[in-house]
Amino acid sequence: MLLIQGINYDKCTECSNCVEVCPAQLFSETDDKEKKYVFRNPHDVCVKCGHCISICPEEAILFEDEDSAFNFEGTKNLPDIVSYEDLLKILRMRRSMRVFKDKPVPEKKLEKIIQAMRYAPTASNRQNWRLTVVTNKKEIEYLSKESTKDLKLAKKLLPLRYLALPFLSPALRKRALDPRTKVILDRELGDVEKGKDIVFFNAPCVIILYSRAYTSNMAPNDAGVVITHGMLAAQALGLGTCWIGIAQRVFQKRKIKKHFKVPRGYQVYGVITLGIPDIEYQRAPPRRAVRVQRME
Repeated sequence: MLLIQGINYDKCTECSNCVEVCPAQLFSETDDKEKKYVFRNPHDVCVKCGHCISICPEEAILFEDEDSAFNFEGTKNLPDIVSYEDLLKILRMRRSMRVFKDKPVPEKKLEKIIQAMRYAPTASNRQNWRLTVVTNKKEIEYLSKESTKDLKLAKKLLPLRYLALPFLSPALRKRALDPRTKVILDRELGDVEKGKDIVFFNAPCVIILYSRAYTSNMAPNDAGVVITHGMLAAQALGLGTCWIGIAQRVFQKRKIKKHFKVPRGYQVYGVITLGIPDIEYQRAPPRRAVRVQRME
C-alpha cells in the first residue's frame, strides 16, 4: 500500500503543485526558508491517491510502495497518443460478445486485463475490489445452472402473477404484466432444455468482482469503472466480454457466495465473460441522443 513519507528538499523547486492537488490538504506552506512546503499526516487521513507523486515535476515526493511511479514519453501530450476521434471509434465498436471460440484465453492477455482493472479509479481511492477468475468448465457450468433457476421459478409462478401483484415492487409488477415476459422465458428456457448455455454462452473464462460496501454506497459505481477498464483492455487485446447480470444476481444466495469463496462481508458487484470472439462486428449501431439539461 502506498505510503507518502514527505518531500526530498534536494529536488523540490517550491512549485506548490503538491499543495494544490492534495485532496486531504496534507501539504502546506511554512515560514521555513529551507523547507517552504511540508507534508504532515498526524491523523492518517491520506487517501493514498498519489496525486502529489503525479504532479511533481521533479519527482521530489518520497514514498514507499511495491509499485513504482509510471513514467513514459508523452505524459503531457496524451491526445497525441490517442485522439478523441480514435478513442470514440474504440468506445463505439465495443460490443457485448456472446459467440466465443472453444479456446482458452491466453494467460498473458488475462494478466494484462487484470492489470488494466488494477489501475481503475475508485471513490476515496479505496482499491477494495477482489477478483475471482474462473476457467474451470465445470464451475462455469455450475454457476450457469444456478443462475437459470430463478428463470425456471419465474415461469412456474407466472400463472399466479395476479395474486402476487400486491406484494411486488412497481418494477416487478410491470414485468409480470408485460406479455413479453412469457415469450422471453419460454425462449430462454427452451434453449436451456436444448443444452445451450444462455448465461455465459460457453465462454472459457468468467471474472467475478466483489468488494466490501463503502460509505455513500459507492462500491457499485466503482465496480462499473473497474469492469469497464477490463472490457476495454480486452477489446484492445482482441478479446470479447459481456457483463452478465443474471449471474451477478445469483450471488445474493449464501450458498453461491460460499461455493465461490466470496469472503463474508463482501458483495459481488459484477460478473463478466471473457473469450476469443468467433464473430467479427463490422460497424457500430446507432444510439439515441442523450437528454442533456443545462443550468447556466
